[in-house]
Amino acid sequence: MFDNDASSRPRLARAATWAVAAVAGVLLGAVLFWSVQFNEVGLAINMIVVGLAVGFLKPPWPLVVIAAAAMLGTMTVLGHQSWSNALAGFFFGIVYAFGFLVVILIMTAVRARRSFLQRGWDLAFAEAREHDARVERAVALEREAMAGEMHDGLGHRLTLIAVQAARLSLDEELPPRARAEMESIRANAAAAADELGETVGLLTGRTSAVTASLSGLGIEDVIERARASGVSVRSTIAPAVESAANDYTRAALLRALQEGLTNAAKHAPDAEVRIAVDAVGDEVVLEMRNAAASPRPAAGPSGHGLVALRHRAAILGGSLEAEDGEDFTLILRLPCSSMPSPTATRPQPSRIDVLVEEAAGAKRHGHLATRLAWMVPAAGLVVSALVVAGYFVYHNVGSTLPAESFAAIEVGDTREATERVLPAVDMLDEPDAVLPEPPGATCNYYEASVSFFERVDVYRVCFADDRVVSTDTIPPS
Repeated sequence: MFDNDASSRPRLARAATWAVAAVAGVLLGAVLFWSVQFNEVGLAINMIVVGLAVGFLKPPWPLVVIAAAAMLGTMTVLGHQSWSNALAGFFFGIVYAFGFLVVILIMTAVRARRSFLQRGWDLAFAEAREHDARVERAVALEREAMAGEMHDGLGHRLTLIAVQAARLSLDEELPPRARAEMESIRANAAAAADELGETVGLLTGRTSAVTASLSGLGIEDVIERARASGVSVRSTIAPAVESAANDYTRAALLRALQEGLTNAAKHAPDAEVRIAVDAVGDEVVLEMRNAAASPRPAAGPSGHGLVALRHRAAILGGSLEAEDGEDFTLILRLPCSSMPSPTATRPQPSRIDVLVEEAAGAKRHGHLATRLAWMVPAAGLVVSALVVAGYFVYHNVGSTLPAESFAAIEVGDTREATERVLPAVDMLDEPDAVLPEPPGATCNYYEASVSFFERVDVYRVCFADDRVVSTDTIPPS
């Protein structure tokens, strides 16, 4: 029993919906028949209003058909009762239904076009996402290959140098000074191998590749190294920097510090280097200043240290600025918790970014077209209304004939002399109570004073054979 009740509920709901559609059709037919009276303006207004309502509500087509059939039946019955002509009522109902259908179809076509365009953009974005994913996979594979070649080739050679230097440093036959130099070579080769590991880690994006920055050195250690080599350095280091920066940020910070001190020693050996390192919010900021190098002949192609540092900063989400004026200034900004992002240095915008810009441009053009679609007709209506109003005012003012001028016109005056007194234009509409015109005469009508909506005395001057044959005053009716 419960199953029968459950299955009958959808049928009852469907029947109720059909009944509502039929009642709506009957009411619509009655309203159209009794209020609109089948004139063209009413037909247009009702077609637009009802068509837009149906288009926005988007009822199922069966309900639209039921409502249209109910409307046709209602208008047929009312036409038979009011005009004794059921066919006339049915005909006008068909006209209205066709008008509604035209509006509904126009709205459906506009909505379908909009949906089609949206599906096109969705497909374009899906293809762009797939393209960007392919590009990123290809770049990642290329980075992996580069990292492998660097690790297997250069890393292996650096390790061999460190091992050979360590073996020679243990040779007791070498003088102490040579053994110390070999130990320094071994330490530098080991440090270079560790730094190469950090570079490989940046290329592959593996967090496990982070090693102790510059072989475990800190900021003060790098500065002390530079001082030991003869560079004059004055530094201000915020205590919170070491604890705030993660391994990636610390490695980039030390690399920039090392590069800046090396450049200062190479290009401005006698200049003092001023260093300030601070943690500002979520960023670590390194600022280095030294007197600009004096001009000297170029000794060969310059290195790529700053280019590599700028690339490294971009990968970590930071920035590097270098200014060469009275002082050479190097400013590095890095997030405290930076992570490598291979896409951060993409040379060209991704296809997704391009599509976003194109979609925004298309949306702007669509909004502009929509605004023009209603602004141009509205502007045309406004201009037309202004022209009609101006024409109306001009004719009402220009067709005014003063009483004294009218009194000066006499029967028998020549047309040429009379037209010098008459206004430039006649009044727009003749009065309802018009006197019979003399046979063969042409009559002009003028108002006694300016009146836009209230009728005043109207003067009539009739000509025949180029002479005045009648002058009359027509009082307002």
